[in-house]
Amino acid sequence: MSADHLAAAATVVAHQSVTLTELQGLFDRMDFDLSDILDREQRVSDGLDTVESELDAVRARLRALGVHVPAPTVGVPSAEPSGRPRYAVPLVPAGGDFDQLTRLAEARLDLLGVDLTRDPIQQVIPHDQMTGGLRAYAAEHGDVSWDKTDWAVVLFAGAVATLLDIVLVRIPRDGTFLGKEQKGSPLTKWLQDRDRGRQIHKQFFKKFEKLAKVSYDAPTTAATGGLVSGMRPDTHRLQSFGHDPALGFLVGVADLMHGTGTYIDSVGNPVRVWPGADPVGLISALLTQVRHLLSDVYTPAGLQPPFFTLLQLGQVDSPFALGPSGVRVPWTDVARHMYTHGYDLRHFFTMGITPGVVSAIIRGYWLLDSYATGGNREQRKREHAKLTSMLLLGHTIATSGTLLKTGLVFGMNPAALNYNQLLAMAPATIAWVKEAVARDHRINRALERQWEVLLDTGPS
Repeated sequence: MSADHLAAAATVVAHQSVTLTELQGLFDRMDFDLSDILDREQRVSDGLDTVESELDAVRARLRALGVHVPAPTVGVPSAEPSGRPRYAVPLVPAGGDFDQLTRLAEARLDLLGVDLTRDPIQQVIPHDQMTGGLRAYAAEHGDVSWDKTDWAVVLFAGAVATLLDIVLVRIPRDGTFLGKEQKGSPLTKWLQDRDRGRQIHKQFFKKFEKLAKVSYDAPTTAATGGLVSGMRPDTHRLQSFGHDPALGFLVGVADLMHGTGTYIDSVGNPVRVWPGADPVGLISALLTQVRHLLSDVYTPAGLQPPFFTLLQLGQVDSPFALGPSGVRVPWTDVARHMYTHGYDLRHFFTMGITPGVVSAIIRGYWLLDSYATGGNREQRKREHAKLTSMLLLGHTIATSGTLLKTGLVFGMNPAALNYNQLLAMAPATIAWVKEAVARDHRINRALERQWEVLLDTGPS
C-alpha cells in the first residue's frame, strides 16, 4: 500500500472517529433530554390526576343541585413545524466511493481545525485510547519503533567501528602512497609476519602442496601459452578464479573437473586455458580445492579476499589514481595494486573487526533490552524487523566511515577501503528487506482474518 493510500485511510479513520464521537454525544444528549421529558410528563400526569379527581367531585355536587354539566372534551394541540431540527445529526455517507469519502473526511476535519499535514488519527483519538491501541498492536505484531536509546546505540556502534577502522585496520602494510608515508595495520602486520607465516605454513599446510596440484595455477603468461596477458608470479592467484576463497568453490572446482584453468587477463577479459591436466570427479575436486587453498593461505603472497577477483573484470573506471599524474585508473589496476600491497585474506580477517563490532554492539544491546523488558523468544521473533533495521543503519554508518577514512585520512589510497565492511552491506540490506516483507505479510494476514470475522458476524 502506498503512502498516499495510507494517508487517505488515516484521514477517513480520523473522520469516522470524530463522527462516532459526535454521535455518542448526540445519543447522550437525547437520553438526557428524554429522561427530563419523562420526569416532567410524570409530574404533569400526577397533577392532572389530582385536578381530574377534584373536577369529578365538583361535577357530582353540581349534578346534585340540578345543574347540567356538559361532558369534557380532550383536545390535542397541533405541533407547529420548526425551521431547524432539534438535534444536529452528523452526515454519515452510505456510498461505496472511497475517494468521495476521503474528500468528505478532509473537508470535515479541516472544518474542525485538524491539521491534515500531520497524522489526523493522533489528533482526534484520546491519548489513553491511542496508547492502548498501540500497546495491543505491539503485543500482537511486535514493537519496532525506535526510542532515544536505540538511536544512541546505533550511532555509537557506527562511530566505534569507524574509529577502529581508522586506528586498527588502517591499510595492510607500512608504505608510501603518492609521496606520503602511511602506517599499516598492527594486527595485519602480525598476521603477515614472514617468519611466523613460514612456521605456520611448514607445520600445518606444506603437506598439502603435493596432494593439491591444480589445473589453474599457471604463474606466468608463458605458462598459459601466451593466452593470458599480464600474468606474473605475484599476481597469478588474483588473476585465477580458482584461488578466490569464494568463487574457487564454483569456478575452481569446475576447472578441476574439466582439467582447465580460468583466468582474467591484463585488460579484464576472462580466458579459459586447457593445460592438459586430467579431469577428476566432484568429491576429489572439492578435496583438492580445499587443500590447495590451505597450502597457499600462509605463503608470502597469500590469497585474495572473497569475490575480489571480480574487480578485474572489464575496464571499469575507478575513482582512484595510483600515480602523481592524478589520472584515474580502471578497477583492474586498482585491484592488482591493492593485492600486491598486502590486501589479502589475512588483511580481510583484520577488516572483519569493523562489521563485527557493529553487529556485536547492536545485537548485544537488543538481546539485553529484550531480557530486561521481559521479552520471550516469540516476542523477539516478532520484533526482528527492528533488529535488522538497526543493523542496516549501523553498517551504513560504518560504510560511510570507511569511505571517509579512505578519502580524508589516507588520501584516496584504495588499500584503506574496508572491503569486509562493504561486503557486509549486502546481507544487512537483504535481511532488512526480507524481514520487512515478512512482517507486512503477517500484518496483512491478521487484517484479513479480522475482516473475515467482521463479515461472518455482520448483519444477514
